[in-house]
Amino acid sequence: MIDGNDYTFEFLKMLIGDFGLMMYLEILIRVIIIMSYTILMIRWIGKRAIGNIGSADILLIIAMGSSVGDAMLYPSVPLAVALAVITLIAGFQKLYVFMGIEFRGIRKVTHPRVLKLVEKGKLLEGNFEIDEIDKNEVLMLLRQEGIRYLSEVEHAYYEQSGILSVFKYDNPIFEQSILPEDLDDLKVSN
Repeated sequence: MIDGNDYTFEFLKMLIGDFGLMMYLEILIRVIIIMSYTILMIRWIGKRAIGNIGSADILLIIAMGSSVGDAMLYPSVPLAVALAVITLIAGFQKLYVFMGIEFRGIRKVTHPRVLKLVEKGKLLEGNFEIDEIDKNEVLMLLRQEGIRYLSEVEHAYYEQSGILSVFKYDNPIFEQSILPEDLDDLKVSN
């Protein structure tokens, strides 16, 4: 940090600093590598790690927050560098979304698929492994949706956002309680 007595205001230095053109090329390469790697890591961690926010959106918030904060707090970071980083992050995010929409093969990588976890009152445990979710988490998500009995559920889908969409029978038979005190008695079949 600069001592207050040694400080002199220089607008041009604040705006572009002492960096040459090669620094901006390096920033471009750094943004591409870090954004790509982070998206892969967020996808690897899974839906639960990001909650309702999409992986590109959470990355956008974190990366822009860091860039904006650094530019505001540290006089050694020229505004042009922060503006370049913010612009590249926004452009990367737009490209990420566009590629996911336009190209089916890329969408399979960039967007997690929706998984059916319950069908006709039965847990589809084979699908749990795809998103590394376990039975207890599925039962918790069902209880959070007000479900007390597995037999109430016609279909339940684990959405891209990590939320469970539940479709109940109109006139359910109340069997197979999923309340914590009844779980030892729950007989689950695939």
